[in-house]
Amino acid sequence: MLSKDEFFKTGEIVNLAEHAVYEELAALIDRAEIEFCQCDKCLFDIACVVLNNIPNLYSSSIVDRTYPSAEFKDEYNNLKLLAADEIPQAIERIKERLHH
Repeated sequence: MLSKDEFFKTGEIVNLAEHAVYEELAALIDRAEIEFCQCDKCLFDIACVVLNNIPNLYSSSIVDRTYPSAEFKDEYNNLKLLAADEIPQAIERIKERLHH
């Protein structure tokens, strides 16, 4: 068996919640709906808050990620909706506790 570090560095196990949060955060930035600091530190903090408040969706199959089933697509789209709902709240939380 691979060591823990090697096991998780292979890239085979992917948390799609991270992708959903990134996509929704990028979309919100593009729409310029909310004014907030967009430095890397604040964006990382926002992403962490959101990721702590939504479920994970792990995949270990590139095939499932490339050619997802209808059920998998639904799970991912629901995750994106959850992320989109959580991001404004996370932004407000981070605005109150800036780390820079």
